[in-house]
Amino acid sequence: MRAALSAFALCLLAAPALAENHDHADHVAEAEGLRVIHAWAAATPRGDAALVYMDIENATGSEVVLTGGKALGQPLDLVGFGYGATGETWTVLPALPLGPGQKLMLAPKVLALRLSDLPQPLEDGGDLDLEVQFGDLHLEAHVEIGAADATAHSHAGHMH
Repeated sequence: MRAALSAFALCLLAAPALAENHDHADHVAEAEGLRVIHAWAAATPRGDAALVYMDIENATGSEVVLTGGKALGQPLDLVGFGYGATGETWTVLPALPLGPGQKLMLAPKVLALRLSDLPQPLEDGGDLDLEVQFGDLHLEAHVEIGAADATAHSHAGHMH
């Protein structure tokens, strides 16, 4: 009886860890040494431009070049943030090299992948599948949609 109770207790202790791993599976996309982690976007109305943020890790052993992506049948432009005569601006960048072992954070008011003229709204609590392009390599990733005023991924800061 004591052994059965101990085994049951161990199962209960392991359950949250197993559930946590399952819950976080959508937060990481990997292929050929590239990782996209914590992809997210703020809720955005139909017709507006959505900005997608993520962490990227290059463990390929060679340089890769981030060139953009695709989502909802439309291209994603790599954009950089700046200030212009009319205020905040996002400028399309042709590509961004990422050396072996380097990490890159696409973050608000720094870098993003922009999906212009949304064909449908991105709603808080929803999700979006996209393809991140590194030259000829295309990595499928899952994007969590946060509140319209979100400034970070809802789970940012923990390890995967």
